[in-house]
Amino acid sequence: MITMNITRDVIKDLLPLYAAGEASPDTKVLVEEFLRADEELRRLADALRTGEEAPIPRLTVEPTRERAALERTRKLLRVRGLLLGFSILFTTLPLSFAFDSSKGLTFLLIRDAPGLAVTFLVLAVVLWIAFAAIVRRLRVTGL
Repeated sequence: MITMNITRDVIKDLLPLYAAGEASPDTKVLVEEFLRADEELRRLADALRTGEEAPIPRLTVEPTRERAALERTRKLLRVRGLLLGFSILFTTLPLSFAFDSSKGLTFLLIRDAPGLAVTFLVLAVVLWIAFAAIVRRLRVTGL
């Protein structure tokens, strides 16, 4: 049998399970032993059982870290928008043309300058890949 030093923090972590009646019999005995010895934990357990707002400490994030994360997210969203716009531009640019009413169709980039058209298409592919990577990154992080 393994002996462990069970701290007050471990019991605080178990309190929601205990209060919901989901704890195993051994966990229930352990928590009740601690509750007999600690008045504050007993009040916390009672608040959880009755559904009152329990004074469980909440994690806080430093305002500077929070602001930095917000700024990084805003920058990422701006870059995503720019990549989308340029991806569409360079995808459609090889099919662009000029139209003159007296001469008709005067210039079709893919026909008259295929090297430039291929360059634009390659750039479009790179931009689409970068766009997809940012969209994936945002999706994975839940943004």
